[in-house]
Amino acid sequence: MTLPSYQGFRGFLNLLESTGKLVKVQKEVDTRFDVAAGIRKVSDARGPALLYENIRGYAGWKIAAGLFASRELLALALGVAERDAVRKYETLEEIKIPPETVASGPVQEVVQRGAEVDLRCLPIVVHSEMDAGPYVTIGVQTAADPETGIGNLGIHRMLVLGRNRLTLWAPPDHHLGRMIARAEERGKGLPVATIIGADPRIVIASQVKAPFGCDEMEIAGGMTGAPVPVVPCRTIPLKVPAGAEIVIEGITVPGERMNDGPFAEYTGCYSEAKQAPVLEVTAITMRRDAIYHTCLTGFPPTENHVLVELANVSRIRQDVQRVAPEVHDVCVTAAGCYRHHVVVSIRKRHEEEARNIILALLASGIGVKYVIVVDDDIDVNNPLEVEWAMSTRMQPDRDVIIIPRLACSTLDPSIPSPRTTAGWGVDATKPLNNASRFAKVRVPGVEDIDYI
Repeated sequence: MTLPSYQGFRGFLNLLESTGKLVKVQKEVDTRFDVAAGIRKVSDARGPALLYENIRGYAGWKIAAGLFASRELLALALGVAERDAVRKYETLEEIKIPPETVASGPVQEVVQRGAEVDLRCLPIVVHSEMDAGPYVTIGVQTAADPETGIGNLGIHRMLVLGRNRLTLWAPPDHHLGRMIARAEERGKGLPVATIIGADPRIVIASQVKAPFGCDEMEIAGGMTGAPVPVVPCRTIPLKVPAGAEIVIEGITVPGERMNDGPFAEYTGCYSEAKQAPVLEVTAITMRRDAIYHTCLTGFPPTENHVLVELANVSRIRQDVQRVAPEVHDVCVTAAGCYRHHVVVSIRKRHEEEARNIILALLASGIGVKYVIVVDDDIDVNNPLEVEWAMSTRMQPDRDVIIIPRLACSTLDPSIPSPRTTAGWGVDATKPLNNASRFAKVRVPGVEDIDYI
């Protein structure tokens, strides 16, 4: 099933409105908590998206929020029905179309440079009770690797420090953090442009688990089906989508770090204050009637989780297929923050195949902490069936694996040291011999009942 197409950020808002999936909020709201409270409510209710049209202290501004509050909304952004989202995503992330440079675009209708720059003119939101301040949460950063010149897209939170300074939480084991480190090794800052109000497919492409050295702007083109039109930035040597709402241009300050946090993380807990690189803003460009875009992270599910779910499922499926080709299905669970807990179903051909899968996923480094492997007669998206398999097909002394001290990209508050975790897995598959003993009880004819 293919859904109606759209063009750009505003085209997506129009599509949401035409399909009854956008609520325009006329009530005056404050950027401190009010906006985020609305996102929290629609995230718990699986939509709709929100467009705030009356922002206290920011006359003329609108804030779009909750655009990815459910998988249904994300699927709409990809142009498919929700049931087809995983299959479509896995197809689209392999298509690459390079961007196309154009002379001008609406994102540069208004330009602030130098002393004119003032981040406080933007309705940047304070989201959760203990957050350190207003954060840009769904700005898509684009930068070029200092060694290769190849571009990169990613989303990294930014805490407002003043009129022209922001933190940029990009740890050195992330692609952008690696680029910042490479620039600093040369004694230089890294030019970074942050795109706010991007075409949703640019946002989705930024979360693809692409290898370092792959420019996700090309993946965004593949998802859109055409080159992304880009314009040169005004103060830094980068190019940004011509149709975006806002772009913050800046350069990281070599060697400078500032506290970032507390912040409500994807784990549903607060991170403590951490040292983060600092971005000095050189320009802000925007449309004359720009719409600010924000999103919520925190206790699952939030937009953060929805955005990473398909990328994580795709990456996990690829990792599993390297060691066990007959993968039936993959689920990253909501309670596991769509990252830490994974259920995989397979058609088992070797008695110890599940153990290979567990070890491969725990070693993947993407944040997996707990792996359950089940047979292909178990619905990985049904917690009752998964727990039943663990109850009837697993013995703890034989089928549980625990691995200490793994390097892992995680913000789990239970970890013993930064970016280090333990992992465990459960082989809840039937033995190949005497498998009939473990078959599900089935009552014939249930599917033919038509009186209930």
